[in-house]
Amino acid sequence: MSDSLEQINREMLLEGGKLFPKRTFILGEGPTGARVLFTGESPGPPDAVSGSPFQGPVGDMMNKILGSIGLVRGECYLTNVVKLISRGKDLTPDILAFFTPYQHREIMAVAPEIIVTLGATPAQVLLGTSEPISKVRGEFYDYHGIPLMPTFNPAYLLRDPSRKREVWEDLKKVRDFLNRIP
Repeated sequence: MSDSLEQINREMLLEGGKLFPKRTFILGEGPTGARVLFTGESPGPPDAVSGSPFQGPVGDMMNKILGSIGLVRGECYLTNVVKLISRGKDLTPDILAFFTPYQHREIMAVAPEIIVTLGATPAQVLLGTSEPISKVRGEFYDYHGIPLMPTFNPAYLLRDPSRKREVWEDLKKVRDFLNRIP
């Protein structure tokens, strides 16, 4: 039996508070048992204001992505591998080593039917690869018995809108998967 999200978050905040004092943690949100779990790299500054992941312009893009396949935020579980606001170079091996086991436990507690990783970091962490997102996106992988679809992060789409077509192709596969399962 997996831990509850409350227990996992409590442990992570207790241990994380010791390692990363005075840092703001942004936890995942959404229902346990959500059909789809989306995980990104780390929260951004707008997330700290609300205390929720995927806010601001990135959140607007995320809402469009969800809507494109008939989903809404409230029925999905949204999270990040790293629960601290950080930028790429801040994601040291130590930070990833600390948060990765919590990400695994979080996924097991939510028990989604499918996982969508948004960007290179979550795909690399969950798939145990160093391949760039451009090489792994668009195909289903197995994560402990759960199908996993890597695609680009909404923040990346804001910087390079030309990648929206690829995300759409990836998400159509997610939509088709969800439509096959009642």
